[in-house]
Amino acid sequence: MKFLDLAASLLLAPTAAAKDSSILTVKTTSGTYTGFVNSTTPDVNQWLGIPFGQPPVGSLRFMPPLKALDYGKADAGAYKPICMQDSGNRTGAFWELVPEFQNTDAQSEDCLYLNIWAPRKPVVDEGMKEKKLPVIIWVCGGSFKEGGGHANYQVPDQWIQRTQTHMVVTFNYRLGLFGFPGSPVANKNVGLMDVRLVVEWLADNVEGFGGDPHRMTLYGQSAGAAATLFYGYANPEKPIVGGLIASSVGTAETYPTNVTRFHNLAQIVGCANLSDMQELTCMQNLTAVDLQAKMLASNWNPTPGPIQPVADGVTVFANMTDRLERGLVAKIPLITGYTFNEPVAFAPFNISATSPTPTDGTAPANPFACGVKREMSVRLQYGLTTYRYLYAGNFTNITPRYWLGGMHSSDIPLVFGTHYEYRGNSTELEWQTSYAIESFWVSFTSNPSVDPRNYLGQSWPKYTSTARDIVVFGNASLPSASSLSPDSVADYYSGPC
Repeated sequence: MKFLDLAASLLLAPTAAAKDSSILTVKTTSGTYTGFVNSTTPDVNQWLGIPFGQPPVGSLRFMPPLKALDYGKADAGAYKPICMQDSGNRTGAFWELVPEFQNTDAQSEDCLYLNIWAPRKPVVDEGMKEKKLPVIIWVCGGSFKEGGGHANYQVPDQWIQRTQTHMVVTFNYRLGLFGFPGSPVANKNVGLMDVRLVVEWLADNVEGFGGDPHRMTLYGQSAGAAATLFYGYANPEKPIVGGLIASSVGTAETYPTNVTRFHNLAQIVGCANLSDMQELTCMQNLTAVDLQAKMLASNWNPTPGPIQPVADGVTVFANMTDRLERGLVAKIPLITGYTFNEPVAFAPFNISATSPTPTDGTAPANPFACGVKREMSVRLQYGLTTYRYLYAGNFTNITPRYWLGGMHSSDIPLVFGTHYEYRGNSTELEWQTSYAIESFWVSFTSNPSVDPRNYLGQSWPKYTSTARDIVVFGNASLPSASSLSPDSVADYYSGPC
């Protein structure tokens, strides 16, 4: 077993290919949009707030997204509202200590918009003939109840400014009740259908922005990682994307096939004692703000558990192993992994604390790591190419309490190159780690049929039953596991699964 301890130290500097990317007006299937360039990142073209679907309002609420119409000419110079959120009382480490992880834009039910960043001076590696650039499509996390295409730590402009090697797309998808309604006469997981529509829109339009529709990767984290894996199972024949990256997989082992939460909520908000279709229409006729307010004011407790995807047999399946046995999964490679201290982000949090909240002394299971391990196990069994990593970074300008360490999501600023922007300069190791992850992600997207390489030329071997290779990013001290092999270290930090 090989152990790749990768923390890059030099900037990626591929051979430049002369190309003029200064034209900012692009005709798409949903209209003609003019982007912009700002002084902060003068070598990045940006298009913000382009519609990929029709507004899911009125009779389209809770229904599959429809392709955006041609809305004519418009400026694409500002983010559009994020989808309706259920962020609770906004307490905890993310909201109180590191709000840069969160989306704080205005909210609206009219939210199916995407954002595109592309280099003005695109560069390619020597020997590559492609003139169009690889495209990374970011699926945000947030427990399927919050998130969107714009959070400070998830803006890729600095990444593209530095490398000029690829494009990044972010987008909003419907969340909570609006994305996962569970109505017996509507589609249960329309938020996941939004993800598919984004990929289809990019396949039709990304070339106009300089992207290669044949070299796209879907990359998600937490709930976004779950959505990414669901995507692979739901689109076995035509995934469109060539690879998947699923970080800190926030997915359960099983999902319910039948839920009553939509009907139960209808009784509370004034749509009681109606047929299923009448109930749906009544719920569609309420304003989004009113529906959300009534839901929150009622202290409604959905059953079973929080609002989440339902095994509908279309976007999510009750038996993923059965899908694998029948070959009903996209046969494309996957990068997956997790951070070494995921669960601490969700423990009771006191912003004034100097040590973690005491526990009963037992290590909690790491549900995000366990999701990764389950997926790797079944992919290995059925011969699907997989690459495994452990994020071991502990950088105080991202998690300014030492005991938070490599908490859930702490790897995101390293990928997007935003780690230095909010709480002081980054360490040399932090920069090195960021460069290593970024270059692997771009290499994987550029050509997922071969093992990805970082800018130093180091190759990332596939994970197999015999050579259980793993990349450890960040090289932080891993207490209590120093005597273990790298693969066992990763298992140690998953806790009991």
